[in-house]
Formats: sequence, structure tokens, C-alpha cells
Amino acid sequence: PFHAWLPDAHPSAPAPISAMLSGVLIKALGIYALARLVFNVFGGVSPLPQTLSILGVLSMVAGGLLGPVQKDIKRLLAYHSISQMGYIALAIGLGTPLGFLAGIFHLANHAVFKSLLFLGAGAVEMRTGTRDLSKMGGLAGKMPVTAATYFTAAMSIGGVPPFNGFFSKLLIVIACVEAKSYGLAVAAVLLSMVTLGCFLKVQREAFMGDAGNRWAKVKEIPVSMALAMILLAVLCLGMSGLAIPGQPRRILESAAKALDERSGYKKHLGVEKRGAIAETELRRAAMLPEEGRVHE
Repeated sequence: PFHAWLPDAHPSAPAPISAMLSGVLIKALGIYALARLVFNVFGGVSPLPQTLSILGVLSMVAGGLLGPVQKDIKRLLAYHSISQMGYIALAIGLGTPLGFLAGIFHLANHAVFKSLLFLGAGAVEMRTGTRDLSKMGGLAGKMPVTAATYFTAAMSIGGVPPFNGFFSKLLIVIACVEAKSYGLAVAAVLLSMVTLGCFLKVQREAFMGDAGNRWAKVKEIPVSMALAMILLAVLCLGMSGLAIPGQPRRILESAAKALDERSGYKKHLGVEKRGAIAETELRRAAMLPEEGRVHE
């Protein structure tokens, strides 16, 4: 229920800020920090991981269903940021090594394809002066680079192979099946199909069709902007290689391992029993007022 600010924040922000906010700050600093808190500080004690997965599914459903009805392209992307955050929370909440790996992989992939989507939306707004999808159409002929790179990101967030979003979502589904959470696996697949349908609709409304003379003066974005979007589009394909077992995957495995690494906290606090970290801290907090009291 804490998502309400996001759909209003993105339309008000410039496209690069939206890309950083959605692709980096919310995911890398937000959900990852929350995961570190749940598993590193509180030891992953029940029901915290399960709650994280449930909230993830709710985020997937809310963002996935509210996104397609938006006419403002940046509000639509904001709702899908909520949905994709749900995928990450769902995977990490499983509490398994594969779940951690899948969640981290999708976090990294989301930073790439969602940044590209917001930059594409910003490019369209800059050239047309509108974010309203109902007022667009036929832009592919005038902005071919923007249309092609946006399509790449749309396929990635929709989970279409061989783009990176497909492989991270596939790992999430496999992690759910491995954890015998079959309902969560089905939800992940169904919501991915809804997401794909939504972005195919966006592609059609914004870039396909006959624009007539509406965009006669519209031209492609500057080369510097186009190069940044092309680079992100290439990463949408190239990062698929991180799913391959071996050297590339070790980058993800080291980050995922940090979520389940409690040795540093245990050594510092002298706690060996799983889940006792939070209890020890609470006991210390309860003792501090008594120990620090000044007696008259």
C-alpha cells in the first residue's frame, strides 16, 4: 500500500531522473536494502521472508493490472516499476540460493530495460510534446531508433527470449518450483503475459499506424541520446549471458551470496543460532535504560 507516490513522481520528473529513480534507487537501494535487513539482520526468521513474497505478488498484481489502463506513458511505466519490484521481492522472499540469484539477476536486468523505457518515453515527449498515448501513433517512421530500442526494452520486460528479462523471469519461476511454491510460479508467468500484452499495446499506440501530417516536423533524437539508448538495448541482449552457468554467472552469485551471509553479523554479536540476532538486539535495547540510569 506504500506505492501511491510513485505514479505521481515519475510524470513530474525528467526522463533521466525517472530512469535513475526506477532503475537504480528503488531497486538497488530499496528492495536490496530491505532484503539485507530481512536476511542479514533479522536472520530470515519466519514469517518475514514469506511476507516479502506475499507483498511481492500483491505488487505484481497491482502494478500489472493498473499499468495497462494508463494513458500517460510515464505513469504506465511507473506502475510497471511496482510490478517488477514485486518479481524481485517474490524471488528473494523464497529464501533459497536460486531465489536470491534470480532476484538479483532481475534487479540488474530491470535497471537496464526500465532505464531504456523511461529514456524512450522521454524522447517521445521531447519530440511530440505529449505523454498521452491516445495522441501518439505513427512515430516509428520519424523516430526509428527510438522505436527500435523501445521495442527491445518492451520485449525484455515482457519476458520474451532472447532478451535478458526472459532469463531472469525464467529463473524466478524455476526458483518457485524448486521451493514447491507452484502458485507463485503460476502468478509470475501470468503477470508476465499481462506485462507483455501491455507493452505490445504501447508499441502499437505510440509507434505504429499512420500518423498523417501530425508529426511532419518531428525528427529523431540527437545522436548522443540515441547512442545511450542503443547501448542499453545492446545490454538487454548481452546481459542474457549472465544466466549461463560459469564465469559470467559468478558476478550474480557473489551478490546473491551476500544476502545469506550472516557470519559477519554473528561474529560481531557473538550469535550462532539462526534468527537470534534480532532477539539479542531487542534484549540489549531493553537493558540499556536500566544500565544507563543515573541513581540519585
